[in-house]
Amino acid sequence: MQGYLKGVLQLARPLPLLTWSATSVALGWANAPDYRSGWPGALIMVLAGGILLQGYITHGLNDLYDWHSGTDQTTPGVISGGSHVLRAGLLTTGQMWRVVLATTLASVILLIWLASWRGGILAALGGIALITAAAYSVPPLRLCYRPLTGEWLGIFPALVCGTLAAGFAVSERWSVQLLAVAVIQGVVCVASVMEHHLVDIDSDWAAHPRKRTSPAFWQRQVGRPGREVALGYQVVGLALSVGAAWLVASRIWWSVLVVAVGVVIIHRTRTGDHGDELRRDILLKSLAIIHALGYVAMAVIGLP
Repeated sequence: MQGYLKGVLQLARPLPLLTWSATSVALGWANAPDYRSGWPGALIMVLAGGILLQGYITHGLNDLYDWHSGTDQTTPGVISGGSHVLRAGLLTTGQMWRVVLATTLASVILLIWLASWRGGILAALGGIALITAAAYSVPPLRLCYRPLTGEWLGIFPALVCGTLAAGFAVSERWSVQLLAVAVIQGVVCVASVMEHHLVDIDSDWAAHPRKRTSPAFWQRQVGRPGREVALGYQVVGLALSVGAAWLVASRIWWSVLVVAVGVVIIHRTRTGDHGDELRRDILLKSLAIIHALGYVAMAVIGLP
């Protein structure tokens, strides 16, 4: 039982979960137009949905199919290449399927409850995130095995929906600022995931079927360093941040500063040096947390 519980906790992969889902929820709350009655409970439900979706549905399906293809069996990654629960023998594939099915059922129930409480828009956002989570790993789409489509049809929509869902849950309405921050969050998290993939390029390219993440495709097929993909997305995020800071809200200059630091971190990645790729992956994840905490601080002290 102790090994099983450890496996369930490890499957959630707390660092990526904190980096992408928790920060999305925090950014949605911090950039909500206002706060309606009952917002703390609604926000907690959205956070719980994010944990179920990324921590167990997305990670569980990705681990199962990446194990079958072979990439997770040979990856040198420490915080990438899946949760490693199958390789460590903490969970069996049957146990993982049961966890995925149970958390999917829990997510659907949670969506129905949120829809009855805060409106159907939350159910739509959650539904999009749930569908993209499945399409990311499950055949025949298996988006994470395809360059560009993995991030634009799998990662980006789920992260944008997470931020919007958090903002809508607490305010029950939209704002241009909330939408702008959600899009910036989606793009820079895609950049972070691309950096996260770098250490796994060799094992991904040797998988059956071949896992053609955008960095793997760029490095193996085009012959350019895989970090350029992550760098390109981060630069796009920087451009969006500058535009939003000028046109939408002055507080978004905080994103400009943080995303610019991320550009430097990615640019200095040493291709093929797994230790350096790991360090920079962790730095980007830390930067994402700092980014969200900055907005939370602004919301608490009441900055416009």
